[in-house]
Amino acid sequence: MNKWGNNWRELDLGMEKFEDVSNRGCEFLEETLTTYTDKRVLVVSHGALIGLTLQCLLPEKFPSTYIENASITILKNVENKWDCTIYNCTKHLGG
Repeated sequence: MNKWGNNWRELDLGMEKFEDVSNRGCEFLEETLTTYTDKRVLVVSHGALIGLTLQCLLPEKFPSTYIENASITILKNVENKWDCTIYNCTKHLGG
């Protein structure tokens, strides 16, 4: 905070906008869905992309998100409708 100040999040530091991140995540999943029809696909990403993509795909279910490190989130697409069956699960970490 010393370098950028208390309002650093409001500065234009060349960071990708949240809306652009969520759109990129949604576009990736839609492309993956059409490329790997009727397949299960594992996608590994950082929490910000996962959370913002969930907010894009399921805004009523995820008006905000918080993703723990190494957590598991499972999305399904049935008949072109997205559903999140597991969100931010960390049981496998033993904590």
